[in-house]
Amino acid sequence: MLVPKNNIKVCSECGHHHESGRLCGNCYKKVEMETNEIKEKIQEKLAKTPIDKDVIVLYEGENLPDQPNEFWKGKRIIEMKKERPQWFSRNLLQKSTQQPSTSTDVKPTDLA
Repeated sequence: MLVPKNNIKVCSECGHHHESGRLCGNCYKKVEMETNEIKEKIQEKLAKTPIDKDVIVLYEGENLPDQPNEFWKGKRIIEMKKERPQWFSRNLLQKSTQQPSTSTDVKPTDLA
């Protein structure tokens, strides 16, 4: 017997429908296509050499951030010949500054 789903939402980015608590399939396809383009560009530039250093992806019109020379040592720069997609924030490419927690304590929230 078919059961209707009551947890269908409209994506705020593209307007397609998706299940609540899941990624929008249409938006995911865009991310997947962009990621594959970046992978192809990396393979084209670096060939079969192992990627043991960080790779910096720069889109059209972007400049390298001001960093000391030690920061750039060994980094590889891949240039994309198009503008950065609006949804692909530059901040996503930065490593987290927060160290992983070693605590095993669980603190309750929203107690009142």
